Amino acid sequence: MHGALKSCLASALLALGTAGHAAGAEPAPVRILMNWFAQPDQAGYWQAQQDKLGRDAGIAIAVQQGGPRVQTIPQVASGQAEFGIANADDLLLARAKGAPVRAVLAHLDYVPYTLVYHRNPAVKSIGDLRDRTFAVNLGSAYWEWVRHHYRLDGARTIPVSGDLGLFRNDPAMVQQGYSLYLPARMQGAGLAVGQFTLASLGYRSYGVLFTTDEMIRTRPALVRATVAALRQGWRNYAANPAALRPLLTAMNGQISPALYDSSSRELIDTQLARDPARFGCMSAARWRELAAQLRSVKFLPAAFDEKTAFDGTLVPGCGT
Repeated sequence: MHGALKSCLASALLALGTAGHAAGAEPAPVRILMNWFAQPDQAGYWQAQQDKLGRDAGIAIAVQQGGPRVQTIPQVASGQAEFGIANADDLLLARAKGAPVRAVLAHLDYVPYTLVYHRNPAVKSIGDLRDRTFAVNLGSAYWEWVRHHYRLDGARTIPVSGDLGLFRNDPAMVQQGYSLYLPARMQGAGLAVGQFTLASLGYRSYGVLFTTDEMIRTRPALVRATVAALRQGWRNYAANPAALRPLLTAMNGQISPALYDSSSRELIDTQLARDPARFGCMSAARWRELAAQLRSVKFLPAAFDEKTAFDGTLVPGCGT
């Protein structure tokens, strides 16, 4: 199945290349801005760059590493990159404030946020943590929804940091992180932990590739070629994650080879082992669900139309 899909994609890319890219012409640079330092939840983008995907269609993918000072939505909206990645809830909020950005592909079926706590057999549900201290992104949409939906209003909140020492020294602390990395880091530091993932709690914000309305309107062939190349990048990574390990571990010292391997296994098993033909598809129902959750905590106005925040036509074979 994978070989047939790869062959079909190669044929599609070749057709795009012969139709829209003159032989011998320099490929058009396509800058893709990441929202954090290089790590496996971005892997398909780095894989597409490493494999030079899209050249036959006349594009040259150049991935740009993110970090704490990178804000992908305003930077892409202002033309500093052609594409960026973001969480779908952040994209909805930005769109509602007038940012001319739109999701074109979902590389993560859900952002792997999790709430990690000191393991305790008495903890059976998130409600059992309501008297703890939560280290989270203060004011973030997901946290406001969790706090409201699960009645955690009495919980003390502090800004999240990467300091595991705070967590180690406070048995009543709950810390936000990614399920791909934080529990493994804590276990590696000798801490016994449990977790509640945001997806298991019912908050499933896509991780998305986005661009501007203008790009979709004025350069649709480039957008489609980019989406096709990136889909293949994710498939290549899922088929052989070890091929990207040297690049990502060299770029990000916090991702050890062992952590790269364990997070890649989790990512592939939980999110990428879906129907490869539909990889990247977005559901209008899922966007409605997320928008309703944001409205429930007054993050979105009632009249906002979530359909303006995504274009589901750019990944072939997707229904709504």
